[in-house]
Parts: sequence; C-alpha cells; structure tokens
Amino acid sequence: MRYLGNKTRLLPFITGALERAGIAAGSAHDAFAGTASVGRALKGAGWRVASSDLMTYSYVFQRAYVVAQRAPGFADLRAAEPELRRALTSARFRAAAESRGVGALHQVAEFLARWIEPESGFVTAHFSPAGGRMYFTEENARRIDAVRARLHRWREAGSIGDDAYYVLLAALLEGADRVANTAGVYAAFIKSWQANAKRALDLLPVPPVRGASGSTAHLGDAADVARALGAVDLLYVDPPYNSRQYSGYYHVPEIIARGWFDEVPALGGKTGLPVRGASRSAWCDPRRALPSLEALLAATGAKHVLVSYNSEGHIAEGALRRTLEEASVDGRVRRFARSYPRYRSDRDSARRRYRDDALRELLYHARLR
Repeated sequence: MRYLGNKTRLLPFITGALERAGIAAGSAHDAFAGTASVGRALKGAGWRVASSDLMTYSYVFQRAYVVAQRAPGFADLRAAEPELRRALTSARFRAAAESRGVGALHQVAEFLARWIEPESGFVTAHFSPAGGRMYFTEENARRIDAVRARLHRWREAGSIGDDAYYVLLAALLEGADRVANTAGVYAAFIKSWQANAKRALDLLPVPPVRGASGSTAHLGDAADVARALGAVDLLYVDPPYNSRQYSGYYHVPEIIARGWFDEVPALGGKTGLPVRGASRSAWCDPRRALPSLEALLAATGAKHVLVSYNSEGHIAEGALRRTLEEASVDGRVRRFARSYPRYRSDRDSARRRYRDDALRELLYHARLR
C-alpha cells in the first residue's frame, strides 16, 4: 500500500542498526505500526512482536502480517459456500487460481476477485462517480463493495476464522489502493482517470510469516498499549513527523477496514471525510509531539528504544536527543542516519514548495533500563 512513512525500503537500515547496537531478538513493541512492514520484518527475524496503531486499517495489517502464523485452509468455507464449490469444479477457475499461487488462499482470492457478482454498496455510493467522487471507477467500487460484504457475511456466519478474515481484508485494502485514483493519499482524488485506476480490482493475498508465537495486535494509543504490555526488550517508535493527520489522508482505507454494517459512517465535503469518529494523533501537533514522546518513554517497560525520525519532523533534533538522554540509563544516545528520496504526492506550486528532493531518516538508540 502506498503510505506516508512506509519503512519497507528502509528495513535493512533498521535491522542493521539493531545489529550494530547489539540488540538480540526478543520481545518488541512496534508502537506506530502503519502498514506493519517493520513488525513483519521483526517477526521474520525471530522477534515476538506487539504492534499498535490508532488506525483500524493498520490493525488489519497487523493481524494479517504480524499475528497470523499460517495460511488458512478454508475447509469450513468450502462446506458452507456452494458458489465456491461450483467454482472449484471449473477448469478455468482452477487455472486462474493456480496462476496466483498454490493453495486454498489463492483459490479464495480468485473467487472473490473474479467470480462473485459486483454489487453497489457504500463505496459505490460515496467514492465512485455514482456518488460524485472519483476515488474508484464504478466497476471497481462495486467489486470492492461485493468483496467487503462477502467477507463480513462469512465472518458473521463463522465460515472463516479471524486469520482468514484479516488476511483477505488486508488483500482487499492493498488491492483497492492499487486501483485508487489518487496521487498516493486520499486527501483528494484525481479529476481524470489514471491508468492504474482503469485496471480491474485484484486480490493478491500475502501468506503469513512463520515466526515466534505470541505476537499481538493492538488498536489504541501507543503510550496506553506500552503501559499495558509491561516489560519488553525493544520499543520501536516511528511516529508521524508532521501535521498530516492519517485519519484524513487515509479515510477511505479506514472506512473499508471498519466496514459500514453495524454503523453507517456519515460523510461530508468534497472528499467524503467522516464527520465524526476520526482518530487524531497528538504527534501531528507541533506543540504536543515532544510531550507525547516523553509520555511514551515514561509508559514503556522496554530495555531499549529505537526511534525513527525525520530531518523535517516537528521535534527538533536537539530536543529529541535531550529527551532520550534523560530517559536513558546512562545518558548516552547513538544516532544512525541515511538519506532517501522524498515522497511527493504532488508537484511544487505557488502554494506549496518542497524544501529538497532528499530527506534524512534518523534512527536514535538509547538503553532505558
């Protein structure tokens, strides 16, 4: 998923910093999980991971990529879903499913992506031209609606378990993002159809990573989760760096993740933002970011902290370093730095001009206890 602050390309930098700091695999709290790329990498490297985030779509990714241990088998679903059983008898269906990969997960993905009837629902009514917005073509919106409704019905009926539900829902979020008519965030849609938006929605589920058992996912404030977790070996902190609230930049994936079956969201404005219930982070406020870091460090029971930050973040480097020094057991803070290309959601203009084409990703390590 296209995501501000995604650390996928920086994973070797992060894991390398852990090695250079001499921190062996143990238990970790990934406090701002986002798309769960860091938590997934830590789990694959032998860590037991507790991940957390304020956003529901992040919780979906955490459950799919950090908590789930093995690809689901779907025996109960085959028994309960006559449409799927009929599809499995088709040679064309089997060939299409096998082109995705071997196993029941890819069969169910093919069934959802290509074999169920599209239906008009919440996404079609609010995020397609049928609702006056161009986030998705009407055909893709109807497919998103059909898949989301089918996953909800399967889970409510007990035809699929939690792991299967979250793995498939994560695939839907990723698939919808690939055909979203945006510049990478959902703060606005493009007024003409981009090439990616014209492609058909597809589901490409990612099989779970086998790793240390006992990894957990948490939907909530980082400090609250840290306090509840107690002692861990590592606290990894990758908070928002600027004033962009993720609840506003990713409201469409958030709505798809939450669903609209128990409570229909009320939307407003040109972009369809929810008028209530949005999760807002104090880290996006320049006055509250540093106190939020101090509160998190006071709440955690971690032996080590590794903080990812950005050279243009709200917290100045001197203040960040002093805060970590005061929290550390020996007053020492080690910094690792790496430059990388800036993510641009738009071009320079009279109203907005980027400072530079490159940013520095900064990693700070301190031993807390």
